[in-house]
Amino acid sequence: MAQRTKAKAHPTIYDVAQSSGVSISTVSRVVNAPQLVNEGTRKKVLDAVARLGFVPKAEAIVRARKNVGNVGVLLPFFTSPSFVQRMRGVAAALAGTEYELIVYTVESAGRLHGYLDSLPLRRRLDGLILMSLPLDARHAQHVLSHGLETVLIEVGFPSFCSVEIDNVEGGRIAARYLVSKGYRRCAFVGESGMPAYTVHMNDLRLSGYREALEEAGIGLAENYVNLKPYTREGVVAQTHELLGLNPPPDAIFAYSDLHAADILKAAREKGLRVPEDLAVIGFDGTDMADYLGLTTVDQGLHESGRLAAELLISRISDRGRPPQAVRLQPKVIQRVSA
Repeated sequence: MAQRTKAKAHPTIYDVAQSSGVSISTVSRVVNAPQLVNEGTRKKVLDAVARLGFVPKAEAIVRARKNVGNVGVLLPFFTSPSFVQRMRGVAAALAGTEYELIVYTVESAGRLHGYLDSLPLRRRLDGLILMSLPLDARHAQHVLSHGLETVLIEVGFPSFCSVEIDNVEGGRIAARYLVSKGYRRCAFVGESGMPAYTVHMNDLRLSGYREALEEAGIGLAENYVNLKPYTREGVVAQTHELLGLNPPPDAIFAYSDLHAADILKAAREKGLRVPEDLAVIGFDGTDMADYLGLTTVDQGLHESGRLAAELLISRISDRGRPPQAVRLQPKVIQRVSA
């Protein structure tokens, strides 16, 4: 049997199909719609792509003739106010540059893995920002091996630039703030059932909150912690549960500003004065908090997006720059709710 003595200068989709033992249409699906291909087949095709150095022809042509670069942002829950505000930071940093923004939303682990498998291969992007999404070792190696510059937000990983937020400290400063204002029956309303493919901040914020309350000699009673999957109506119900306790809490720390807005609604329904009868403090520092007069732990949403984009552009311009890990410290923004 004749053997190939050297790799083709420009391997084709036919070569990838033959090497991986699948059809041409399957290779095309792996490149363009990876979520439609099972993981085992997808891995075989991607291994062949890496082995042969295949670049999709149409993408190579587009790549050669375009003068504008592309930066992708991969994120979950695009409609959440915190993600929208962070995206504004990314967009502000890219304004006036040669880079256009492409947003990819993730609603399942399969979609996340499909994007991480295919985006480095498609060669449409000059750089990628992963927002609140974890990166495992296999996908990290895949991204690195294809030279796709990537920056992470809210999670760190060796060999990648990152912008992280100290969520534990955010919980601590919320507790210290409430204690300093004289509140002693401090509760927490948060979220459970978060998808496994996202970064989970709820437990980090709660642990810092609990730790600081214990240090203050107050502690956090278990019945003052209410965690449920998020819906607006659900948060109102969670709050009513807490307010029905004997004694009820005199302060609530909310997992997010979105949760805090619904807690304020529940307080109004009970006829409570805020902050005289019930103090409420949120987390995020969204524009919503300003509109509502909500005291909140500001995590620097706009700044984190801006820094991530600036780190990415710097790495694209100078690939020899060492990876940087930036850690943002949250701070309390005092308004009328606490």
